[in-house]
Amino acid sequence: MISARGSTNDCTEITPDCTVEGTIYGYAPNIIASYAFCIIFGVCALVQLLQMIKWRMWSFGIAVFLGAISEVAGYVGRILLHKNAYSSSGFETQICTLTMAPAFWSAAIYLTLKHEVNVLGKRFSPLKPKWYPFIFVSCDLISLSLQGAGGGLAATATTSHGSAVGSDVMLAGIVWQVITLTVFGLLSCQFFLRVKGTPKYQLSVDAQKLWEDRRFWFFWWGVVVAFTTTYVRCVYRIAEMAGGWRNSIMQDETGFIIFESV
Repeated sequence: MISARGSTNDCTEITPDCTVEGTIYGYAPNIIASYAFCIIFGVCALVQLLQMIKWRMWSFGIAVFLGAISEVAGYVGRILLHKNAYSSSGFETQICTLTMAPAFWSAAIYLTLKHEVNVLGKRFSPLKPKWYPFIFVSCDLISLSLQGAGGGLAATATTSHGSAVGSDVMLAGIVWQVITLTVFGLLSCQFFLRVKGTPKYQLSVDAQKLWEDRRFWFFWWGVVVAFTTTYVRCVYRIAEMAGGWRNSIMQDETGFIIFESV
């Protein structure tokens, strides 16, 4: 099995002959950072679960909850890798879950635009509200499937060729996710610019109330931050995966913490 070893050697733990530099990442994940992000995402998952039940926002809530739980599982995997940098279970867990988690959040982001269009004005949108979740969540499922399949292939590969195939499939899924996010971002910008450029008296009463509600703008900027950070993270993952296993970006834990974890 390739797993965290990066080769088909017989190393199963750190020894004088099996150094941490011989693993795919070339380091044992920082234990403090791993525990910290595991706890942070765990708390986020709990908060989202409570909000989902209270407000009955099932589709949005389930997507965000699954993303947070996937992150928790991923950092549990990195904790295992800290304890044993050659841990196959730790590597397999974190490579699959951390790669897939943001796809769930992308789906949640896609769902929000439908409701904004319904309230602010369908005439400003290039698409009917119902098409946003249908098109973009469907594209997200394709990305999620490719990333999951690629992660599974890479984690269970027994040859370098099999590992490379898994990496390529994962990369295809991430690239597809970036393309989908880009199209969604452009359509969202077009919609909001059209609403902003319209005299307020031409908006419906409900649209005017929403547009002037501070809570809406707090929510809107939250979505913008979520979209932007997810986008940056995916671009980082493309650069990380494009160089193949054990490349300099993949073995830079500081870059991982900044562009993936944070």
